[in-house]
Amino acid sequence: MRHRDQTIRQRATVVAMTVTGVVAVLLYIGVLALIQYQVTSRLSTELTYTTRQMAALARAGRLTNPVITGGHQLVQVQNDRGQVVAATRSVSGLPALRARRPADGQRIEQRVCVDPRHCLTLVSQRVTGPGQALTIHSIAPEPGLFPRPGLAVLLALGIPVSIGAAGVWRWWAAGRRLRPIEALRDELDAINAADLRRRVSMPQRRDEFYWLAMAVNATLDRLEAAVEQQRRLVSDVSHDLRSPIAGLRAELEIALIDPEGTDLREALGRTLTNIDRLQNIVTELLALARRDAGLPSRNGPVDVGDLAEREVRRVPRRITAKVIAEPGAVVRANRLDISRVLTNLLDNAARHADSEVTVTVRRQESEAVVEIFNDGKQIPPADRERIFERFIRLPDARQRDPGGSGLGLAISREIAHAHGGTLTLTDSDKGACFVLTLPLLAELSA
Repeated sequence: MRHRDQTIRQRATVVAMTVTGVVAVLLYIGVLALIQYQVTSRLSTELTYTTRQMAALARAGRLTNPVITGGHQLVQVQNDRGQVVAATRSVSGLPALRARRPADGQRIEQRVCVDPRHCLTLVSQRVTGPGQALTIHSIAPEPGLFPRPGLAVLLALGIPVSIGAAGVWRWWAAGRRLRPIEALRDELDAINAADLRRRVSMPQRRDEFYWLAMAVNATLDRLEAAVEQQRRLVSDVSHDLRSPIAGLRAELEIALIDPEGTDLREALGRTLTNIDRLQNIVTELLALARRDAGLPSRNGPVDVGDLAEREVRRVPRRITAKVIAEPGAVVRANRLDISRVLTNLLDNAARHADSEVTVTVRRQESEAVVEIFNDGKQIPPADRERIFERFIRLPDARQRDPGGSGLGLAISREIAHAHGGTLTLTDSDKGACFVLTLPLLAELSA
């Protein structure tokens, strides 16, 4: 993980340096272009001003040779035959420039190269003086690519400096940004299965790391609840399995110690009872494991009323249930799962009923509703949700059915929820009434 953090910082630094380098180069080129434009514009203005001054002197016949400009400007004056008639001292004696001759009174700016490496910028104007027409050329060396070399070098040095500064800053900023992740990782490394109560600390700023820490803590909450449920499951299963196993051992030991005095039929009957209890617990655990694993099930149309009548006839119970089923209560579900729910509810009702168990199946809006009523003892309101928890068995249930597993109602509710329905215990004047609801088929509920 730390290697990954270093890789992230390196990538962020490389990207920052690359972007900064590109921006710095573009900025450098733009600044050079701006400097060149300013120098060229200023040079053009100076040459134009000098040309206008010399043109005024030529018209008045006061142009001297050598030409005096009052500055450092270079001037060459030619007649119509292309001969140099006047020039400043700096260019005196040089041959006539081969430049375009403007029209009378016109002023133009042009570029003339003496050789491939030396080019000049000219502002030329043709005027008519006393006795002849003259062409005045104000001359200056053409600004190169770097008109101000010192500034260009200084700006060029700024490129690697800015790239390096951007890299250092980005490396530091990325490390500072990843610091909460490192702290979160260190705290997570310290959390193990032996102590799941610990949580990661919440950042003070409500940024993305704050919500990440909140999501991590929520995940740890769910993990702690799952582990705690698993621990309770192991504890409860161990407790429930210990009794039938102890009973089996006791029966076998008695039979071995006193084989002549043991009633074999009676001993085998008690052994079979304990085996039935073990089988019941293992079957419920297998069903629970399948539900927790989320294994896919095959769903299809199921007529709940018809299925309830079949379940009542399939298994003889202490009290036979009476079924009142409204036709057309068809749902899309797994037939075996709904059979298990009905079996668990019918067994529970028969176990607690005094003399009557009634199953009512009806359609209510977009749902199929199954009510299973028994006229036994009422369940206290405080325990009406607890009975749907795993391995929860009330004292009356333990007395009536010592071999129960305490998983039937929990599995039934989970099956109902998995099919988009509900399983609740409602108020009744006498006894208990479980209500199972399942969504009707779409074409039936429309």
